[in-house]
Amino acid sequence: MMTNFVSPEPCGGLIFLFAGGDEWKEVAERLGFNQAYIRCFDIRYHNPLEVALNCCHVSVGELYDILVECGLPVLADLL
Repeated sequence: MMTNFVSPEPCGGLIFLFAGGDEWKEVAERLGFNQAYIRCFDIRYHNPLEVALNCCHVSVGELYDILVECGLPVLADLL
């Protein structure tokens, strides 16, 4: 098991903190998803960020950098 990739357990709290907001959409865009995928995730899934994270391979360090770039350094520190 590669420990440098985000797994559902460590980011579970992070996903919960995104619930109800649209901040996840910018994060998903930075992860490489286009607007069509983001709309699909938003409409079809209760936790769209969780789905987005499960559909890509991103290291914890990369996710940290993305969160900081999106203006979410406090959430990044929770990783």
